[in-house]
Amino acid sequence: MPLFLMGQPVSVTDGLPGVFVLGEHEKEYDALIPHYDQLLAACDNDMKTAFEKWLSMTLEMEAYARQTNFDLSGIKMWVHVFWNADGRIDHIGYHLKPNSRFVPNEEMTAFWEGFKSYYHFPLIANAPYAHYTVISFPVFFKKMDKRAAQNE
Repeated sequence: MPLFLMGQPVSVTDGLPGVFVLGEHEKEYDALIPHYDQLLAACDNDMKTAFEKWLSMTLEMEAYARQTNFDLSGIKMWVHVFWNADGRIDHIGYHLKPNSRFVPNEEMTAFWEGFKSYYHFPLIANAPYAHYTVISFPVFFKKMDKRAAQNE
């Protein structure tokens, strides 16, 4: 997302790789954050929509991992995903949690770079948006119908 300084475009992402380890490139990362809305805001503050879209992306991560023969099992990480307004991924920052299965940063970064070029988030918004969360693999999710949820 370009900014203008004295009439000249300046990118807030200069020096920030498309995929990076959180804690590295802190200056560029901190400069990037204010230029992105939150995923929830991009979903018109509809928690169900935001959750379903995020869940669909995590399931696509698992599908991509199977296609590329990359084992995600036991990986737990903090992740900050930045999307362009059209749903293309601009940046992915990640950091493995201490209780995660170990994966060398080079391998995890290569996985994210491939996923970033492959995946398109199913949301077109008025502005770029981002989401910061924790991911654990495998993804466990059981969708209940409304009647079953009311009986619990």
